[in-house]
Amino acid sequence: MNIHDEKDYVQVVDRKLLLKLLRYAKPYWKKIVISFFLAIIFVGATLAQPYLIKVAIDDYLTVQTSFQESFQGFSMIAALFLGTIILASLLTYFQDRLLQFTGQSIIFDIRQTIFKHLSTMQMQFFDRNPVGRLVTRVTHDTEALNQLYSQVIVNLVKEILILIGIFFIMLQMSVRLTLISFTVIPVLLILSVFYKKLIRHAHRYTRLLLSKLNSNLAENLSGIRIIQLFTRENKQIKQFDQLNEEHYRAGMRATIVNSIFNPAIGFLGNIALALIIWYGGMGMMGGALTFGVVYAFTHYIRQFFQPLMALADRYNQIQTAMASAERIFDMLEEQPAIENHPDAVALPKTIHGEIKFEHVWFAYQDQEWVLKDINFQIQRGETVAFVGATGAGKSSIINLISRFYDIQKGSITIDGYNIKKTKLTDLRTRVGIIQQDPYIFTGDVTHNIRLHHKHLSEEDVMNLTRSIGLEDFIESLPNGYQTLLGEQGIILSSGQRQLISFLRALAFNPDILILDEATANIDTQTEELIQRALKKLSKDRTTIIVAHRLSTIQDADRIIVLDKGLLKESGTHNDLLKRKGIYFQLFEIQNKEVSKKSNQVCSPHIQ
Repeated sequence: MNIHDEKDYVQVVDRKLLLKLLRYAKPYWKKIVISFFLAIIFVGATLAQPYLIKVAIDDYLTVQTSFQESFQGFSMIAALFLGTIILASLLTYFQDRLLQFTGQSIIFDIRQTIFKHLSTMQMQFFDRNPVGRLVTRVTHDTEALNQLYSQVIVNLVKEILILIGIFFIMLQMSVRLTLISFTVIPVLLILSVFYKKLIRHAHRYTRLLLSKLNSNLAENLSGIRIIQLFTRENKQIKQFDQLNEEHYRAGMRATIVNSIFNPAIGFLGNIALALIIWYGGMGMMGGALTFGVVYAFTHYIRQFFQPLMALADRYNQIQTAMASAERIFDMLEEQPAIENHPDAVALPKTIHGEIKFEHVWFAYQDQEWVLKDINFQIQRGETVAFVGATGAGKSSIINLISRFYDIQKGSITIDGYNIKKTKLTDLRTRVGIIQQDPYIFTGDVTHNIRLHHKHLSEEDVMNLTRSIGLEDFIESLPNGYQTLLGEQGIILSSGQRQLISFLRALAFNPDILILDEATANIDTQTEELIQRALKKLSKDRTTIIVAHRLSTIQDADRIIVLDKGLLKESGTHNDLLKRKGIYFQLFEIQNKEVSKKSNQVCSPHIQ
């Protein structure tokens, strides 16, 4: 399955989704109830207006009354009419404020829930979900829900109340004229059924394409350096244009469907109005109906079809929200594959760092084994290096020790504790990893070194830097410890980012230190700094080194050689050379490469 493809959501039931959405509204139920109460009063004030005009016409305009009675009657009705307008305006203002506050609060809670959930997910989840898709969930999809909470729910109730109120008022004035007015309703219901099917599919497809578009955008922006390096700009632009075109067409389909449905409702409303004028006019001539009743009916039928047109927009918003809710809740309901065992135990504040792999089998997918029956033990304070060709399983071992992935067979223990039955936070607090390409956060040097360790002052950070002899590096930066490093440490070289990661590891003060190709992409001078820092960092601390350059791990207490997921050799540098096995072959190949480069530097020639 392509990483950018998404599952189909057609079987999701709206009622279940609504119940899930309402759970987030529960803490704000008082504000929502007040909004409903305001909506009821608003409906009453709005529906009273045409009826007041009807009373004015039938009781004072078309009936012979004295000037004083007419004046008093019109004055009273005018005052009531003005009062209903002012009341409706005030209610609308307060209701909108209340709903916007409630909607924003609920969306805040949902975004917090999503981000908290994402932070607990295992690495496999991020392996199959591109960043753009997850960003879409947190931003666009939650914003679609905002309209549901802040506008749709209460206003939908208000519009339904208006429809019900108009229906009963019209029945009270004339049953026959009401039935004549509503002869168009069956046609409207048929249109609504077709509209529901078309618009739901259109919005679901639009949200899916938006997710793909954002994923493609995030991927291109993250890899812009490679795109420019290999002059792939035109190809990537064409790819983005294709997705953008698909998203545009999907959006236009939804717009066209909506633009057909709304005028159709207006057309049916005009037909109902024409029927009222025709039948009401005949009724007036026959004396069965008064002018006031017919006039009020024309107002009420307009008011009746206005909410229906609004309901079409509400339904449009509901379908957008439902399409987003399907994806949000599908993601939230996916439980982390790696979490604390029900009987998880806490690790001691300080551990010895004894690591043991017993018959470990591991695969990222199904039974495509990356590690096969791995057995080894690392003693307290020992420095052990893992070497092997690309794909041998070196990085997988590191990921397993920190429990970013779980093994399928065997066991991994630290100081005798099975890592599957220890608290994740305890485990990852005791294990520090320095990666080949460390991530630098936006902020200054001090922030990137101490991260969440707020108890570390700037003076503490400076002392840490001095303790491993890296103060000259920090002082060489434009503003020292206050130097802003930019997104992903853009102002730093690869070697400087590695030095920051070493300082970060020292501040973290782990009992087990892991270096994953930490010196693979740096210059000789920086490597010397790192090697000196490593000697101080690894003292009295269990250290694991994954290395490609064998020259960097010759002083390790033990070297473990992996090949195609199998543990092939183990011993010191000299022992392994004497065996003349895989390690010897790797060492010979690298020596030849180094000698060749040295000869090219010492004896340059023109070809």
